[in-house]
Amino acid sequence: MQSALSMNSTRNTCCLQTSKGSGIVHKHIIFDCDGVILDTEIVAAEVMSLWLQKQGVAIDQSEFIRAHTGKTFSGIIRELQTLDQLSTHLNIKAAAHEIEQGVKQNIRLVQGVEKMLLQNDTPKSIVSNSSSEYVSKAMTQFSLAGHFQGGIFSSQMVASPKPSPLVYELAVEKIDLPKEDILVIEDSRTGVQAAVGAGLRVVGFLGGSHILPGHADRLLEAGALTTVADFEALTALL
Repeated sequence: MQSALSMNSTRNTCCLQTSKGSGIVHKHIIFDCDGVILDTEIVAAEVMSLWLQKQGVAIDQSEFIRAHTGKTFSGIIRELQTLDQLSTHLNIKAAAHEIEQGVKQNIRLVQGVEKMLLQNDTPKSIVSNSSSEYVSKAMTQFSLAGHFQGGIFSSQMVASPKPSPLVYELAVEKIDLPKEDILVIEDSRTGVQAAVGAGLRVVGFLGGSHILPGHADRLLEAGALTTVADFEALTALL
């Protein structure tokens, strides 16, 4: 039977600072939003891969997930323009807005997140590549806003989105705790790289519907200390 930690993560558990009977030592938890709280990465893959196909890009959902999970819609468009796969005449802002609206219409929670938040009273924040308006509205829609009194930090608040560490550095500044007291929960390689780049400890989360085989290894390679299969496993770890 698989333990609370992903079996793929056991080689990194020696790096976790723990206290007897209390899991990983932490005073604040930062959650990514899409793919951790909101099960939107799979929705984003569905919506944007279809949009890209209409633009003549040969890509399916699995390929999109492997290549682009955790990136901004506008960033993906710019990347594909650089690769000459999309027209440089596209209105990036309008296209990204169209895709985002398609995702919003199908928004849902990752299974188990509500129970975990109710069981854990550690102060919490959100750090996301999505806009703060989008995240705030989603938290209000699902009655989760009260769990994130530490704040919502969007990559729109800084010069560059994840994998740049800037948004995490902003969050650390505002949270005003030593980095060793903060624990990050991320589902994407992009997010793990951003948090690690800011000097933070990261647990890789594998509970979203978009997770493909081998994803745990990708998160560990990006710098995650360990991975968890779902929120039940995360609760046990904390």
